[in-house]
Amino acid sequence: MFDNKYLSSESVKMAEHPLHEAPVVRLANGNDCTPQHFFAFDHTLNSVECLISKVEFSPQYPIFVSCDSGGVFLQAGVIGYDNYQSHSPLQPKKIVYGRKWRVESNLPTSEIIQTTFLAIKKAREHELREFVSLYDPLSGKRSTPFNCHHDLPLMASNAELFIHSSSAIEPFLNDEKMLPLLNKIRVGSRKITLMDFTKRAHNTIIDLTISEPDKSDDHGELSEFNNLSLTLVLKELNVNEFLHELMVELINISDRFVEEHFLFDGFARFSRQQDIISIGQFSINTRHIEDENFNEDSKAVFRQHNGMIDATRVPVIFNEAQRKRLEAVLL
Repeated sequence: MFDNKYLSSESVKMAEHPLHEAPVVRLANGNDCTPQHFFAFDHTLNSVECLISKVEFSPQYPIFVSCDSGGVFLQAGVIGYDNYQSHSPLQPKKIVYGRKWRVESNLPTSEIIQTTFLAIKKAREHELREFVSLYDPLSGKRSTPFNCHHDLPLMASNAELFIHSSSAIEPFLNDEKMLPLLNKIRVGSRKITLMDFTKRAHNTIIDLTISEPDKSDDHGELSEFNNLSLTLVLKELNVNEFLHELMVELINISDRFVEEHFLFDGFARFSRQQDIISIGQFSINTRHIEDENFNEDSKAVFRQHNGMIDATRVPVIFNEAQRKRLEAVLL
C-alpha cells in the first residue's frame, strides 16, 4: 500500500525544478510563473502517483501507477460486466486492464497528465468497439466486427475473404433500404432509429437516434449514448461506408465525453468550454519570451538541455534486420 508521502505535493516538487537562469513570465491575470519548457524533471513512482491522485474522471476507470523492470507506467482499468456474456442480476462485475503507458522519468509533468487522458480515451474506445454488434442472418448470431481482438495475421494471410467492392453492394436508394440494416445493429442493447435521410449531390446526410438500453442490460456503461441523436455524413452510399462512419462517430462522441469530464486539479483542460483563443495567447506568452535577462547564452543552455532529453528518447537498434528495414527511411 502507498503511505502518505505518495499523496504529498512535495513528491512532485522534488521531481521538477527550474533550470538555472530560467525566465519568469507574467501571465495575463498578473501571476508570475516559470513555464515548464524551462524545467528539468526526474519523476518517480511517488511523484506520478501524486499527480494521478489529482485526476478525476469516473470510478469505472481507475488509473493504476506501477513499475516493473522497464520503469514506471500508467494503466487504465475498466470496471464492468463481461461484454461477451448476457448480463444477469447475479453476474458480478469484473475489472480488465488496458495497455501499459510508459512514463519516462524526464517526461514533463503536463505530458504525464495527458498520457492519463489518452489512456482513458483508448480504454473506452476498446470497450465501445466491443459494444457495437451486428446480427448475421446466415448464422443467426451476433458479431462485433469492430473489436480489437481479431486475429490480424490470420486475416492478412486470407485477405481474399475481406475484399469489399462497393459496386457489388446495392446502394441505399431511399430510407426504406436503411431500416433492415438498422434492425441488425445494436450499441450494447440499444437500438438505432432512422430520423432523416437526405441524399445530396456529393454526399448523404443521415440522422439517427440511439435508444436507452434494455432495463435488464442497463448498468450505466457508456451512458452518454442513451437517447442520443447523431448525424452521419456518407461520401459513398453503401453498407460498408455506413458502418464505418457509425463507428467513427460513436468513438468521437466517447472522446468528447472524456474531454468534457476529465479533470486535473479541478480543471477541465480539454473541454471546449476553455477558450481556445486564450489558450493560444497563453502559449505565446509562455514561449515567445521578451526579457532582456533571457539572452542568447541562456537560450543556448536550454537548447542543450532539451537536446540531451531528446537524445534519451532515440531507440537503440539492436539487430541487422531492423537496421536494414529502417535505413531507407532514416538515411
